[in-house]
Amino acid sequence: MIFSAVVALATVVYAVLTWKLVSETRKMREVQTEPKISANIQADERYINWINLIIQNIGLGPAYNVKFEVNPDFEDRNIPDVEDASRHFKLSEVGFIKDGLPYFAPDQKLQFFLTNLAESFEEKLKMAFEIKITYENSIHKLYSDSYLIDFSQQRRLNQVGEPPIYTISKKIESIDTTLKEIS
Repeated sequence: MIFSAVVALATVVYAVLTWKLVSETRKMREVQTEPKISANIQADERYINWINLIIQNIGLGPAYNVKFEVNPDFEDRNIPDVEDASRHFKLSEVGFIKDGLPYFAPDQKLQFFLTNLAESFEEKLKMAFEIKITYENSIHKLYSDSYLIDFSQQRRLNQVGEPPIYTISKKIESIDTTLKEIS
């Protein structure tokens, strides 16, 4: 009878441990298939005052039906629109921001020039806007993330020396010029 009680207690303990393990495995599987889209700004490698906006799926799963909302809309009056010089750059008019994306792969990154902080620096440091991103995973679970883009975070950033890629590029141009002179 005592042996049966010990076996019954051990069975209950093993059942609880198995349930916890299954629960943890389920959570890990979900994390490995979830998308996670982030938005941030980063100084360009070539020139620290050129600010790029980076949208990236940092999750391990694909995102579907990705929609973007910018509030308030970011407008840069110093950068004319390529198509019409009388207009100014508006973030809400960028193709994928305006129309959304049907599919955004894991680790996919969209990076583009947003603004030059060397122009209207103090005015831009006071600017901030929010990017709200909504998307679904493969089983249509809805996600919504908001990111505050604040240029004041770029205050007092300095760059010492030239970036290596820029230096290599200049050296290659110098070699090209020398080879043309020789030939």
